[in-house]
Amino acid sequence: MRKAPPLPLMILLMAALFGSLLLSLTLGAVPLTLKELWFALTHRAADSPSSAILWELRLPRALLAVVVGGALGATGAAFQGLLRNPLADPYIVGVSSGAAVGAALATLLGIAGQWYGIGASVFAFMSGLGTLMLVMALARRNQQIQVSAFLLAGVAIGASLWAVITLLLLWSGEDLSRVLYWLMGGLLNADWRRLEWCLPPVLIGFLMLMSQSRALNLFTTGEETARHLGVPTERLKGWVLVGGSLMTAATVAVAGIIGFVGWMVPHLLRSLSGGDHRWLIPLSAIGGGIALLWADSIARTLARPTELPVGVITALIGTPFFVWMLRKTNG
Repeated sequence: MRKAPPLPLMILLMAALFGSLLLSLTLGAVPLTLKELWFALTHRAADSPSSAILWELRLPRALLAVVVGGALGATGAAFQGLLRNPLADPYIVGVSSGAAVGAALATLLGIAGQWYGIGASVFAFMSGLGTLMLVMALARRNQQIQVSAFLLAGVAIGASLWAVITLLLLWSGEDLSRVLYWLMGGLLNADWRRLEWCLPPVLIGFLMLMSQSRALNLFTTGEETARHLGVPTERLKGWVLVGGSLMTAATVAVAGIIGFVGWMVPHLLRSLSGGDHRWLIPLSAIGGGIALLWADSIARTLARPTELPVGVITALIGTPFFVWMLRKTNG
């Protein structure tokens, strides 16, 4: 397949992101026309239903979808390059399982609503990063992080933590539905506070990934080759793993576990634009934002007045894509 020039592709994706954002703001239980949307955007203080719907419900939710989807897309692109595995996604290192345990514990202990309503997010974020530190410690040999050992440790720790989550679900009682919805991923509780809380770690993680994009290009040719070319491989691995996990923990903490976006979007854009991570990481961030915006729009409109978990939508879309890609690869 002929690769598309990265800059025109980025301009096209930015235009698609802007259009998707506007369209998502018009969709919902109470549809808004473009005229009503423009009035609500320019008259925030106006005492009107459309203004309240936009500023209190839809705009923070849409922006959080862009941030979460962008973080998953960028992390997936970096992890696929570092692990040299096209099936790698942001959850492969076990951070999502650690964050899930933290959120479930916060819910069961009754502190999910503390700290201005983000108690569960804080617990999830800290336990996710704690899981990362444990996996990195297990994968370290002779002061070096072994990528293969890191991958195996992440899978093993993640599986063990899912057993803990199952046990917590059995004890959850009246909180079962809340914990299950969070595990399936969703943006139902999106608000400005969660957006403000999530944005700093996502930006920091994104900058960490971009700072290693050139070195990541060399690393994909092989660790030994990259080391001979002057790449500080241990610093590269540390920055990519910590930066990506920082973003993943933040997104899981506010939106739960949303699968397939972090794997599917980078994989598709890599086939379109090539493997230069200086372009692939930001392209995947934009593409991830678009994908999650549409998935969330479908989740909150498909079964109105009820709402589907957005993780269900991404799984329904991602599974056929995975099967098609697998058949194409083997065929």
